[in-house]
Amino acid sequence: MYQKMESAGKKKKSIVRNAMRPFIFFEDGTYYLYYERYKFLHVLMSWFPYRKWKSHIEVKTSKDLVHWSAPKTVIVPKFPFHKDPNFGESVSNPCLLKFGDKYRMYFSSSLVMIPDCGFCEPKYITVAESSSPLGPFSYFSEPILSPSDMDPFCNLGAGSIKVIPWKGRYLGFQNGIFWNPVRKESCSAILFLQSEDGIHFDRINQTPILGPTGKGWKASHVYACDVKYSEAENIFIMYFNARDKAHWTKGKEAIGLFVGKVEESKGNTKLESKQKSKSKSKLASQSNRNSSAKSQTKTKSKPSAKKKLTNPKQKKSKSK
Repeated sequence: MYQKMESAGKKKKSIVRNAMRPFIFFEDGTYYLYYERYKFLHVLMSWFPYRKWKSHIEVKTSKDLVHWSAPKTVIVPKFPFHKDPNFGESVSNPCLLKFGDKYRMYFSSSLVMIPDCGFCEPKYITVAESSSPLGPFSYFSEPILSPSDMDPFCNLGAGSIKVIPWKGRYLGFQNGIFWNPVRKESCSAILFLQSEDGIHFDRINQTPILGPTGKGWKASHVYACDVKYSEAENIFIMYFNARDKAHWTKGKEAIGLFVGKVEESKGNTKLESKQKSKSKSKLASQSNRNSSAKSQTKTKSKPSAKKKLTNPKQKKSKSK
């Protein structure tokens, strides 16, 4: 990861090496940079069958986005669903949100091989909580989102999620990974979720709000989104990755922009087997290629996750 140097003639300055999938949280004048950290050359060596992946999540802090603190490890693979016996141990895609006086870290865990892509993707999504953005974090003992053979848009991997508080509830933008039986290839798309407590999520739309088109720059996969909400304009702004072909040696990567507005209509929604009077949501959107989409509002229930907190021992990371 690098920071841009404004002065002419200056080279890019490295913030951290051997890291990916960053997320920035800002509070009280401090920027917290979270990212997945892996060993030197591990990305290349992980292609060999005898080398398994291993990563953890670190954080660095800054007051000015120029000078950064030493790294601190905040999340490590701990539970069985953080690990895969064939592919290794993985925690990735951090997303930090403040819940009252607590901080909740959403992150991906474990790995699943996607054969036609030629690499692994995250299998589960889970959370951990702390009284400080710097930890220590207590882990939930089960995933909150998992792939299901019965789910047409999340039957290979749960991918990642970005969560945003909105009008007393929480909206989730999940990158589901699935097998498309018609095209006979893997795909990924952005799914729109909502939750009352930030743990038990229900899918608002039956179909993705943003998915592969079958042709063009986002023909194959749409994934790795980052979302912000603008209160002034009442819109969601989402940047995302896209690929035109599944396999990493053939596909070309691109970055897209999606702007959406939530429309509400009052109705009854079934959540956790209880009828509650609440607002349903519908996301009307436009992508950066002037294509528009309007999704019907329906809620699809997902299994509840048990919440059990543990107090893991923190491992200190070495400063680079």
